[in-house]
Amino acid sequence: MKKHLSPKSVTPCNIPALSEDGYVRLRFSGLESVRLIHLISGLDEDPPETIFSGAISTAITGYTEWISDTTPTITIGWDWEMGMNPIALKRTGEPRGNIMLADARMADLGPTKTAALLELFVDTLSWQTEVIDYIEIRYT
Repeated sequence: MKKHLSPKSVTPCNIPALSEDGYVRLRFSGLESVRLIHLISGLDEDPPETIFSGAISTAITGYTEWISDTTPTITIGWDWEMGMNPIALKRTGEPRGNIMLADARMADLGPTKTAALLELFVDTLSWQTEVIDYIEIRYT
């Protein structure tokens, strides 16, 4: 059974619109009302073997991709790193996707502000358990 994030209804004033440049433009409040569905997650491959003298610090890292159930479809993904004791995932880097956030007049907030708000948005989601479950199934 697939789990969903942010299962709120989309109201007419928050319906996303696809632009000619491929972005789905919507206000932050509209993004908060979009239901996201887990698409895929995976582990990053280890870098090529390098000769080291002594022990080195390593980390388990990966990615996750989510889509909306809206038309047009919103896509958003981000990288993560696994921490131990207890096992927990933490987003790393900026989320990526086809989203351009807009203000109340539907003017673009721009890539920098959109990226910052997408970080805030992703960090409020409860995605970690679903990704861990998916990774366990995919890699066992």
